[in-house]
Amino acid sequence: MWLGWILASCVVLSLYDLCKKASVRDNAVFPTLLGSTASGWLAATAFLLVRGGFAAALDIPRAHVALLLLKSCIVGASWTATYMALRTLPITCAAPIRATGPLWTLLGAVVLFAEVPTPLQAAGMAAVVLGCVAFSRSAAREGVDFRSDRAVWLAFLGTVLGSCSALYDKHLLKGLGIPAATVLWWFLGGMCAIYAVAAALPHRKTTFSWRWTIPLVGVLLAASDACYFNAVSSPEARISVLSMVRRASVVLTFFLGGAVFHETNLRRKALALAAILAGVAVLCLAARG
Repeated sequence: MWLGWILASCVVLSLYDLCKKASVRDNAVFPTLLGSTASGWLAATAFLLVRGGFAAALDIPRAHVALLLLKSCIVGASWTATYMALRTLPITCAAPIRATGPLWTLLGAVVLFAEVPTPLQAAGMAAVVLGCVAFSRSAAREGVDFRSDRAVWLAFLGTVLGSCSALYDKHLLKGLGIPAATVLWWFLGGMCAIYAVAAALPHRKTTFSWRWTIPLVGVLLAASDACYFNAVSSPEARISVLSMVRRASVVLTFFLGGAVFHETNLRRKALALAAILAGVAVLCLAARG
């Protein structure tokens, strides 16, 4: 069951990436983040109200509130770096960088949770990582220097912080047993407060313009995270495999992003895309086995 949840999260996450790029391109970062996060928090609130779990989400220990707000800080920093990178990077370059996240998550899972991948899982992970490396080399043909481009380093920073958040999720959901919807509501609410303060500060250069994709980002995020948290909550789920499959949203992002934003150099990225597809197929077979 957890595999179905994570595949659903993968599809929704790709649509989320496209809306995120459309929202922040040549736009002020913090007001965009505030609008997107607020819409996601409102969607999570409506979900809890419909399910009748809103009161339970509020009635949690103070220690848990502090831990959930810590997640808000981690994710808030990750999204800030990612959005700043997306302002200038082509989405077909930014998405493969984000797809390297499972490498960092796997290393953390091995160190913190003693998760040792099976040979089949390791083969799938290697294929995805190699595909991401090929994407990075292809980006150099578009004038994106991975050694000196500030946006590239911000994209990597956002990815690493996102992997830290994925590992932290396992502690919150499995270690402490906090319901997934409660985690989602509290950390999105905390991020709204963070971005409200940041958006109120004076900023230079870029002005803010409202786009219909901004609230859609938050709604898609809430839907994707709800699927993801349901997968992570499963006792049989492995955090390293979950993260790898979820990152495969880069495949849909590649196709849709290339068409929507009219990006170039797509043919040279085809082999890298095939490697990622092969890796995801192997991971799915390994998970079912």
